[in-house]
Amino acid sequence: MEKDKARNGRCGTAQISYQAMLVALGVGLMAVPAVAQEPAQAPVQAQTQAVPDEVDDGTETVIVTGVLANTKAKKANVSYSVLTEDDMSKFTPISADDMLRDMPGVVVESNDGVARNEVFTRGMTIGTGSNTSGYFWTTILEDGLPTVPFKFSGFQDGYFFRSDLNTSRVESVRGGSSATAVTTSVGATFNYITGKVRPGASIQTKIGFEGEDLHLSWKQVDGYYGWLNKAGDFGYSASGFYRRSNGQVNPGWDLNHGGQLKFNLYKSYESENGSGTINVTFKHLDDTNAELTTFQQPAYGYEDSEAIPGFPRDVNLFMNGGKQSVPNYNKPGTHALDPSDGYQYQQDAVWLRWEHQTNGAWNYAGALRLQKSTYDGQSYKPQSLTSIASAAATRERYGLNINNLDRTPGYYEYYDSTGALRARVANNVSGSQLGTNYRTGAACPVVPGAAWTANSLCLVANTLPNREVDVRGGTVTATTGTGSTLYPAAGLNRDLVMLTRAEDNERSSDDVIGNLTATYRQDTYSINMGLYIARSEQTNDNWANGLGVSAWADGQVENLNVRYVTNTGTTYQLTDAGGWGAYGSGLFTTVFQKAKIVEISPYIGISWSPNEHWDLSASVKQQRISAKTYSETWDTRNSGAGSLANGGLDGNPLTVFDNVYMIRNVSKIIEADKNVTNLNVSAAVGYNINAKNKVYYRYMDGKQPAMGIINRYSTVATLARPLGPTGYVKSHEAAYTFGDSKFNGQVTLFYQSFAINDYPTAVDTDNVSTYLLPENFNTYFTRGVESWFKWKVTRKLSWDASVTYLNGKTTEAYTWLNTGANGNGAADDLLRIDSGILSRTPKWTVSNTISYKWDDFRINLRHRWMDKRKVNTNPVDTRWLPTQDNLDISVQYEGIKDTRIMLDIRNALDTQYVSAYDTMVTTGLTNNVQLYDVVAQLPESGFLLKRNAPRSVWLTVRYDF
Repeated sequence: MEKDKARNGRCGTAQISYQAMLVALGVGLMAVPAVAQEPAQAPVQAQTQAVPDEVDDGTETVIVTGVLANTKAKKANVSYSVLTEDDMSKFTPISADDMLRDMPGVVVESNDGVARNEVFTRGMTIGTGSNTSGYFWTTILEDGLPTVPFKFSGFQDGYFFRSDLNTSRVESVRGGSSATAVTTSVGATFNYITGKVRPGASIQTKIGFEGEDLHLSWKQVDGYYGWLNKAGDFGYSASGFYRRSNGQVNPGWDLNHGGQLKFNLYKSYESENGSGTINVTFKHLDDTNAELTTFQQPAYGYEDSEAIPGFPRDVNLFMNGGKQSVPNYNKPGTHALDPSDGYQYQQDAVWLRWEHQTNGAWNYAGALRLQKSTYDGQSYKPQSLTSIASAAATRERYGLNINNLDRTPGYYEYYDSTGALRARVANNVSGSQLGTNYRTGAACPVVPGAAWTANSLCLVANTLPNREVDVRGGTVTATTGTGSTLYPAAGLNRDLVMLTRAEDNERSSDDVIGNLTATYRQDTYSINMGLYIARSEQTNDNWANGLGVSAWADGQVENLNVRYVTNTGTTYQLTDAGGWGAYGSGLFTTVFQKAKIVEISPYIGISWSPNEHWDLSASVKQQRISAKTYSETWDTRNSGAGSLANGGLDGNPLTVFDNVYMIRNVSKIIEADKNVTNLNVSAAVGYNINAKNKVYYRYMDGKQPAMGIINRYSTVATLARPLGPTGYVKSHEAAYTFGDSKFNGQVTLFYQSFAINDYPTAVDTDNVSTYLLPENFNTYFTRGVESWFKWKVTRKLSWDASVTYLNGKTTEAYTWLNTGANGNGAADDLLRIDSGILSRTPKWTVSNTISYKWDDFRINLRHRWMDKRKVNTNPVDTRWLPTQDNLDISVQYEGIKDTRIMLDIRNALDTQYVSAYDTMVTTGLTNNVQLYDVVAQLPESGFLLKRNAPRSVWLTVRYDF
């Protein structure tokens, strides 16, 4: 009954979604002509100058993003979208990324909460497939300059930007000229613009009730104050917020806590040589956020799933406790690590924006930004589920494969935080026969004395939760190749525990970013010339810091205190007080890296409108990046690691958890000095059919500079790699732009071929030297249609919609295989080429927002729908992510003077969909059997599901004074 009800609900909402999609697309394609386009405003540099908060109704919209000078959007010949303050006020955005979801061509995976999300445009998912590299092809700008000038894994744009009450506008330019107008942005540019100073003050409170139990989670206060002198030529504003939240799952502490302060100083002037403005902004961000995508609900099946008893939709799999003291490795002493602290993002920045309009044909603009950004990652990550009586939870977990402690007969003992013994595993070796299997009552197996290297693990006691959970496996055969296997492997079906690991890393970047542009304008043409510069000093420190075995139950995740007790009674402590063992087991790479990176990018743009019908433009940017990097990799074990007499870091041989640690290896100190020069070009021709309608064509050839420069050169082998470019995009787009005061929008047809090359290396026949494999850019393409419109149906009713159709393919993905006996050298290199449907790319994405005003009330309805998506490019991998369907409702009331009250219900119908999934057990596959074979052949077995957030209710009250 439950399944049928859920299935009928999905069918009904899917039908509604398709109808909405067809209506939206039809309206966009049948648009009627509108008013004439006025000449552009006096030019100001595109990357530095904000526009007024209130713009015209869409016909005269001026954009500053992705163009070299402020330009009316219809004249710019670009695929653009704009979110105004009114747009942003209709619903409660959880993050800056969440605000982008209504833009055409944009897909946002925002399940990670405030930060660490993925954003990609026009199906360009390759390179963006994790929350540590979520902005590979796109860039977030803050008042025209990037929040992160040089990204790398775990150091992304969205980590360091938060919107507040002074964010007046968000502009998006997809493809097109963004490759020549801003840095590292050949896919799309999102520019969050600070509003001009307005006198007065505002205070806003926001509370959110999240989770299936709708508990009070989100508590936030926002504030704004602005002052402007009587002449209007000098003023300042201050804005900020503070927020605490324990999330839709309440682990018992605040997963999100922190805030931001911004101060903006404004001055305008007039002189004999012209007039201008100066803006100075200070920003302090200190925000801690959890990573949410690792916490998945166990269930049987991934379609029409059946919840496993004891694991609700909002299952609490956050760790209790686990605080530890971690060795520094690179310097004496230790530092504290608390895996419940989450990820802390800090950015202190100051930037100056200047524009000057002369009394003649020349105008100038510039910007300078200085900032320090730091990221401190303290968290734990669930790795996988396994049986407590498996080697994965015992021998390998605690480094006993190094010192062979478990080749002495004995018992693994697992204690909880109260000191109670919860599980015991007998380890028989060399003829011993210890213990009795607690399930069967039979004596544990004997291992012959001659077989010293063999052992037998036998579970003799277990009172841990969920020990009866059955993975519901079976026999699985290989789709490619031959062979079959029993899934899960014997011994992994019950008595499951969670394997955990701690993450402890620090990353930082000290940046100087500058931009200067000069514009020469005549009646029919203009020339823009400029120079963008950026300099960064980056650091990347990762520590090896322990593995754990945890109880597995809702609200009961807790690392267990593990000991090994030999049959002669000697007790070895395998974990520290936080339940972490094997500090330096080699499963982690301890690195210390730094880099000095400089970018110098001159650019020039020309626009020409010979008459009222034609608008032509072209722009070129030459980008030169130079980098000096230094890398240390600590992956050499201490000399005494294999001896049980070794005392480790604390000098005690009975505390095994710190007996294995890494020492510095001089041969692993790598320095590199590299540079790369890229040329980006874009050109467009637009034809104004009449005063209301326009078509244009644009071509772009853009290069993506090397990403992750700081950790690109960490071994001798990687020194053979050039710095880049990492990727390129060649795009063609043809668009129809229409607009009047009531109905305006754009329909864009696009084709993009793009590629990524990580410049793989291989070892030569001497088994020492390395060589660069033949250049092989993995190539892909996307093609489709993106459209949007804003329609004022009546004075009280408005409708905003966006529809995107995508068709993406992997054309050639290269894998180099070594077929010779020793696997080295170029003579036996074999190239395999794969192709197929582009991963994670939905064919259809639809967003509709309807607003209706009635007296002092406004009602907003927003419906989002996204088509199913293939998980992997591999053609034999038939896994798909299901459709997403979501309805949000908000009601605003402004009947009280200077006050606005909003009740916002997200996911109002409480629909459920799966945004990610994996098999419950991921190990033990043999004979060519892959995980996708398990998914296809055992669709009702145990899975870990990442679901969308359930219905939530938000109350926002704003008072202006």
